[in-house]
Amino acid sequence: MLTEAVAQVGAILILVKPENREKIPYFMGIQRVRYRRPVHPGDIVEIEAIVQRLRSRMGVLRGIARVEGKSVLEGTMTFALGPRHPGDAA
Repeated sequence: MLTEAVAQVGAILILVKPENREKIPYFMGIQRVRYRRPVHPGDIVEIEAIVQRLRSRMGVLRGIARVEGKSVLEGTMTFALGPRHPGDAA
């Protein structure tokens, strides 16, 4: 669930750019994801996503999730940007 939450925050970050608003980000893969400690019900998770590279159709982001300032997840995710409507050109 933490990995998905980081991916969702990254997608929001990418879609904020006006040129990407009509695109859909597709999760392509994860690299070097490390789960540092457990997260328990009631914990407040702060998620940080940093776009490391963004080309016209592909990108990489680094995500960190923290509870009480301590890292609970760190990793790198790859994504692709596709057209919102299947018939549109990418």
